[in-house]
Amino acid sequence: MSAAIPNAALDARGVMWLLGAMLFVVAPHLARMPEWVGAFFVLMVAWRGWVAWRALHFPLRWVVFLLTVAAAAGTFLQYGRLFGRDAGTTLLILMAAMKLVEMRTSREVLLAIHLGFVLVMTNFLYSQTIPMGIYMLACVWIFVATLVGYQRGMGRPATVAERLVPAGKLLAQALPLMVVLFVLFPRVTGPLWALPQDARAGISGLSDTMTPGNISKLIQSEATAFRVEFEGDIPAYQWLYFRGPVLWAFDGRSWRMSEFSPAAALEYPKSERPVKYTVTLEPHGKHWLFALDVPGTLPPGVSARHDLQLRSVRPVDARLRYEMTSYLDYRFGEKLPAGFREFALRFNTWQNPRTIALGRQWAAENPDPRRVIGRALQYFNSQFTYTLEPPLLESDDPYDEFLFDKKRGFCEHYAGSFALLMRAAGIPSRIVTGYQGGEINPLNRELIVRQADAHAWVEVWLEGEGWVRIDPTSAVSPNRIDSGINAALGPIGVIPSLIAADRLGILSNLRFAWDALNSQWNQWVLGYNIDRQRQFLTRLGIDALDWMTLALWLGGVSFAVAGLVSLWLVARDLPRRDPPAVRAWKRYGDKLAQAGLARAPHEGPLDYLARVRAARPDLAQEAGEITERYVQARYGKGLTAPEAKELARRVRDFRPA
Repeated sequence: MSAAIPNAALDARGVMWLLGAMLFVVAPHLARMPEWVGAFFVLMVAWRGWVAWRALHFPLRWVVFLLTVAAAAGTFLQYGRLFGRDAGTTLLILMAAMKLVEMRTSREVLLAIHLGFVLVMTNFLYSQTIPMGIYMLACVWIFVATLVGYQRGMGRPATVAERLVPAGKLLAQALPLMVVLFVLFPRVTGPLWALPQDARAGISGLSDTMTPGNISKLIQSEATAFRVEFEGDIPAYQWLYFRGPVLWAFDGRSWRMSEFSPAAALEYPKSERPVKYTVTLEPHGKHWLFALDVPGTLPPGVSARHDLQLRSVRPVDARLRYEMTSYLDYRFGEKLPAGFREFALRFNTWQNPRTIALGRQWAAENPDPRRVIGRALQYFNSQFTYTLEPPLLESDDPYDEFLFDKKRGFCEHYAGSFALLMRAAGIPSRIVTGYQGGEINPLNRELIVRQADAHAWVEVWLEGEGWVRIDPTSAVSPNRIDSGINAALGPIGVIPSLIAADRLGILSNLRFAWDALNSQWNQWVLGYNIDRQRQFLTRLGIDALDWMTLALWLGGVSFAVAGLVSLWLVARDLPRRDPPAVRAWKRYGDKLAQAGLARAPHEGPLDYLARVRAARPDLAQEAGEITERYVQARYGKGLTAPEAKELARRVRDFRPA
């Protein structure tokens, strides 16, 4: 490193403050980015801090150029591209680090600060939770404080309070205008821009395939799948079957959705016990939606397939809120076309031969489908165990291995083997995946359905009845259906375990309160779309929501808010009017000054009175009464309103000349 030289362009403390702000805003990214990105960024920040603190020479430009090229090349090698959410954010972080290294002038400082504001926005590409919002607000505060510090010029370095306090006041003054812009800015039906494909990386949820073991992995997640608000009473737990992907195709190991799935009308020969509710669905990157069996209405932009799957036109890449009506007592699919019947009976005869033989044996012993179903459920009930950690099924005949050797499994094991047994017995069957149950938040009466509530069950087709739901898991573990996964297997995960150990219920109440707060945040902040905006503004009496009307309201209210804030700032800096006693005392002093008895700046009321009495004995009584009342008002117990008026009258009548 070269010898030290003075750096008159930038203040070292200001540079350190900016570097700290950059570390603060990039910190959430470092946990999700490759390790070399974090190491590179921290190393560049430390290098720039060392240069500023020791007043060293800046690195040569060709060195900075080579490092910049290396950072871009590393990003490309890591992601295979330079654009997209992950690659673009990584490249922006690395380029921000290089800008800090080459930063020499105040103009470049301003550019680096604005880069920091852009980095604040990139964090919301990964998380939009309340903690992240608070953290990013703190980042904005720190960057505004950094800007305030640099605007002080080359004088004395700003202290922490001299940076943070003005920055906080600026943010507070901008808050009313921010609220107005949020409420009145016209919303659009879709996103302002489309995120690249990698923005959906890491989204968890159900798949369009089911293999023994995949749902039991999902069940260990406490992430919220969706929330449900019911109109009226919440149905009993055993009715809470939220239908998702329906799996028809079977290759001997995995069940898959059918590629051919025509639309169907929601018409049922029997549809009773309607339930109305609203679903707030978390993004899962697929087209399917979830609804209680069976759906009675369809939200806009959603179609129903012949197997009652609800499919959205667009993938659910953002939080979606929709209203539903479902029937809990129903009958559907009484007529089964020959093509669908064949599809619902198809299986590979070369795999799982023992399972197929067992199903055929039951059908031969008693051809009544109801008896075959009861025989299978009794078989599961008598010999099998429900567990979250089933043994691996490694053979080419996984359901043979499960039914005759392992006999320990999760819902996908029982649903898959039961459906195969039914097909082998000549009973059309298919698997339905979705969620069953949930957790009721007593604070807002909202049903929280988590990934841990993922479930799989079977539908069989019976002559004269149509498709009938059969849940083989209920034969092995009735508690799973009646009370939920935690009741069946015990607390799953760290948080449920802590809540179960909390005898006073404090953690449980805190969790419900946090869930309720998150629900409001999702609905009124993250979910403030055109429908929510219309609903809110209609309550305020604004019925027309076209762009022109909203623009006029936005401009008018913004101007009014900005004007009120400006008036408040001006009024705050105006000199305050003295109290009546002080004003009277000043007039008294002005009159004596005109008579040649001006009060000295250091002279107190009693000393002034003594000098007036000595110089003008004729004024001694009046001056004494005025002084006595002023001293009582200013230094004593104060004056009542009549006494203050009396003091003003005496001063008005005072004639020293």
